[in-house]
Amino acid sequence: MALNKAVLITGASGSIGEATAKLFAENGYDIIATYNSHKISDELRDFCRACNVSLHEFKLDITQAQQVQQIFDDAFKVSGYLDCVVCNAGCSVGEKMLCDNSDDDIEKLVQTNLVGTIYCNREAVKHLLKQKHGNIINVSSIYGVQGGSCEAVYSAAKAGIIGLTKALAKELAFSAIRVNAIAPAYVETNMTACFSEEEKEAIRQENNLERLAQPQDVAEVIYEVAEVERAYNGEIVFVD
Repeated sequence: MALNKAVLITGASGSIGEATAKLFAENGYDIIATYNSHKISDELRDFCRACNVSLHEFKLDITQAQQVQQIFDDAFKVSGYLDCVVCNAGCSVGEKMLCDNSDDDIEKLVQTNLVGTIYCNREAVKHLLKQKHGNIINVSSIYGVQGGSCEAVYSAAKAGIIGLTKALAKELAFSAIRVNAIAPAYVETNMTACFSEEEKEAIRQENNLERLAQPQDVAEVIYEVAEVERAYNGEIVFVD
């Protein structure tokens, strides 16, 4: 019997990560889900069970290089093969002027959003090169391209993910491994729950569809990029 496809998703306990895991599970993928401060939900466990796919959960702090290496080694042991790696884990410290960001704020934003993503890409490449196939999808942000007022450090870190993605896609051009990034604008998640209703309404009015993006919207783009091999490599795909 043929094995299911498999995807590793970092930050799978967050809004976008969980929506992405559900969509892949619905389409027959086994899920390797990492989490850190918040555990994987019972809802995701039940959903994977209903889809008749496996769910493997690993606690991971992506800022710790040795942890990242161990988790990727373990992921390939339990799955045998990975079709896709979605580097979704990230963080925010809220809107602050750059001069108000503490050293801890800066370290947290850069280490989690950028350095952690680099660690995950590095370990993914080690394994994907051995199997000579697969793809990496990094979750950046529209702020990584346009910049965000009072989000200077976050914007810089997300811009770094875009540079990483484009460079790595070129580096792996000889192989069958693709590397792409998703750049969402405002999405209604736990991370953006601090926005006021007035701010949300202003965003809604600026949106061509006159609605706020949901985690499922981002998940659908991630899944398309993973599945349509001939269309995407070294691309930054906007969800705005």
